[in-house]
Amino acid sequence: MKFLAWSNEHVMWWCGNRRGYTSSIEEAGRYSRADAEAIVAKATLDGVLTVRRTDPCTGAEYSQLSEVLVLAPEDIPDADR
Repeated sequence: MKFLAWSNEHVMWWCGNRRGYTSSIEEAGRYSRADAEAIVAKATLDGVLTVRRTDPCTGAEYSQLSEVLVLAPEDIPDADR
């Protein structure tokens, strides 16, 4: 199985070989689970996985993950099978 790494900070996918970002899921890098987990772990702020954000419309505060890993679309099981 392959995974993608999403950056909430950049609002884009990580490219392959950890080189830059892309808004295209097709161009996003495919990583092993271990590599995707390493990306998420390294992107933390002093070991903190979430950052505090404030909604500009409501003023409500919330926590957001800096980076997250997701299963590559081509590896998601087809529900019709």
